Amino acid sequence: MNNNQVADDTVLDPHLVATVRKRVASGRKADFVDALHSRLLSQRLALSSDCEVDTVQAFRDAVREDIMLNGVRFVGDHRTEAFVAAVKRIVQKFLPQDKALAVSDRVMRRCSRTHSGTDSYFALQELFGGPDFLIKPRQGGTPPLDIALGRDKTGAFKCRISAANLYAIYRNADIELLLTQQGHTLEPLLEVDTVIVEAIDFSAGTTTRHLSMRTPEPEQYVHAEVRELF
Repeated sequence: MNNNQVADDTVLDPHLVATVRKRVASGRKADFVDALHSRLLSQRLALSSDCEVDTVQAFRDAVREDIMLNGVRFVGDHRTEAFVAAVKRIVQKFLPQDKALAVSDRVMRRCSRTHSGTDSYFALQELFGGPDFLIKPRQGGTPPLDIALGRDKTGAFKCRISAANLYAIYRNADIELLLTQQGHTLEPLLEVDTVIVEAIDFSAGTTTRHLSMRTPEPEQYVHAEVRELF
């Protein structure tokens, strides 16, 4: 296991998870907000660099994606084909033919929403999940995948993939109220934005992945504190 990997059966460092879960054990919104603004979760969290997504799944994901590559946004019915072709052109520009196909395939698999979505979801489950809560993607879609592919200032051929996934955490008790109280409006306990950034250095043969998370809630959430008291 390298220093970018965590235990095989977890997404995040188990010691970090245990510390955060103690801080939010009360289930109070104020404690969730405090944890997300704390030093523990305001820094980038290392993820495994492994990728279990195959090429078929990567293409299925790409069909549903809104994608930006080197600042260019791909739109329209044939955006997936145009994106794949653009990746291949860039890779072939910098790598010999015998390596270009494998590298293009690797970029596609690493761009998969399944790849980033699985890790971000299970990271939140490890930190905040439990029998009293439901974590699910927020409605309204996700921001575009943001990909940079090419040579940097040092001449190294690199790829940087930024994938944002947006979630909401609900109390199961609030969900049950939908069945018993007519006109009840379901509001999330908390909204959490996650971003996974994967940096691939093809020249050095290295890959790093990091997860960042934040909540739109302000750090000093006085109303949440007061609401928990009544």
